[in-house]
Formats: sequence, C-alpha cells, structure tokens
Amino acid sequence: MRPSQESRRAAIAPGRGAIAALAFGVAAGIAAATAVVGCGPPRTLTPAQRGEAIYRTNCASCHNRDPNLPGALGPAIAGAPRALIEARVMHAAYPAGYHPRRQTHLMRALPWLAPHIDDLTAYLAAAAPR
Repeated sequence: MRPSQESRRAAIAPGRGAIAALAFGVAAGIAAATAVVGCGPPRTLTPAQRGEAIYRTNCASCHNRDPNLPGALGPAIAGAPRALIEARVMHAAYPAGYHPRRQTHLMRALPWLAPHIDDLTAYLAAAAPR
C-alpha cells in the first residue's frame, strides 16, 4: 500500500503552526538582540572625536596612526595650527611665512574635508603632548 500524497506532504513539511512558531521565535530573537544592543538615540560626538575619525580615515595612512609620530610620507602633525591644516587640506599649500618640516610636495588637496577642518584641528590639538 502506498501512502497518499497528502500524508507524504504532511510528513515532510511542517504545519502552519510550526511555521508560525518559528517566525515568532525569530521575531522575538531580533527584539531581544535589539534590546541588548541598545538602539537608543545616536551618540553625540565631540569635535575631537569627529576629527579623530576624519584623521584615521583620510590622514593616518601617510602621516601615522599616532599624529605625534612621523609617518611614511608625512610628518607628525599633532598640535598643528588651524591655518596650516586648512592650507594643506584645502590647497596642498602652506600658509604665508610657514617653513615646512619636509620639502616634499606629495600631499594632494582634499577639498571634500572642508567642513571638517575645525574637527581635525580639535583632534590634533587634543592629541598633542601637554
């Protein structure tokens, strides 16, 4: 005797109740993970913290992860004045009267960082030894 096609499907596929229970379990797991991780309001960063993120993303590869140390291509820049940061980042130039530490001209302008000059300045000031 062959079992009917319907009884074979019932033996292979879970019932609707099992699928609903599985879906509920997944949703409950996501809700629990969300509560543990804490999806509260976004954290507010200080200018120095924002500047650190900008520095690590755009500057550290040439200067150094630690702005107090010279990098492979760029000098140590912790404590650099805003005028220097703005001139180098915006125009790949030096402010009037500034004498560079290195005589290379490898740095290119990074004009997309214009809104972050103050944040970079805050980070480099905070990173400088006191």
